[in-house]
Amino acid sequence: MGDRVGPGKIGQCLLAAAFVTALVPSRALWAQSGPPRLQQVIHSFDIERPEATAYALWNAGQEQRHEVWFRILGGEADFQQRLRVYKEQAPPRSPDMLPPESNIVYEVANSNSSEWFFLGTEGNFFTYYFDGDNRPNGNVGWDHSEAVRVRKTIYSNGDLYEISFEDLNLLDDYDDLEIEVILIRR
Repeated sequence: MGDRVGPGKIGQCLLAAAFVTALVPSRALWAQSGPPRLQQVIHSFDIERPEATAYALWNAGQEQRHEVWFRILGGEADFQQRLRVYKEQAPPRSPDMLPPESNIVYEVANSNSSEWFFLGTEGNFFTYYFDGDNRPNGNVGWDHSEAVRVRKTIYSNGDLYEISFEDLNLLDDYDDLEIEVILIRR
């Protein structure tokens, strides 16, 4: 008649799965299938920041619940790229400052496309920094990007940021490291 899976066997499997799940620590940052869908475009505009090395975004209301997602789209750079993501429970810093390195929540030293990453759901004021760096080879230190271009689209339930970094100010192609960030308002 073949193998049958009875209620006892199913219970053992569920118990084993619960035990393994309990051993795995939960983290705010993990790859996901994707963020909730943005709904109804309200407005879209471009922001260009020559000489900027990073881009900061924050939730509009101090008590507004929100969640932030991001992914790397790719890039066509001649140099090695690095993305660093900072999360700080504070108002934005001046345009030339990043939070301390202790606030880094994600770092990758390439521009390969990625899955979505989730930075958590928050109910307080947070600022998120997306910092693009580059270097010609692995034998030298990292240089900051030379410029940032952002297309911000405001939706009824959140914002989409399409962020592009330029590693050479002379080229102005803004395609060395490209990411998407979604802030969902709850």
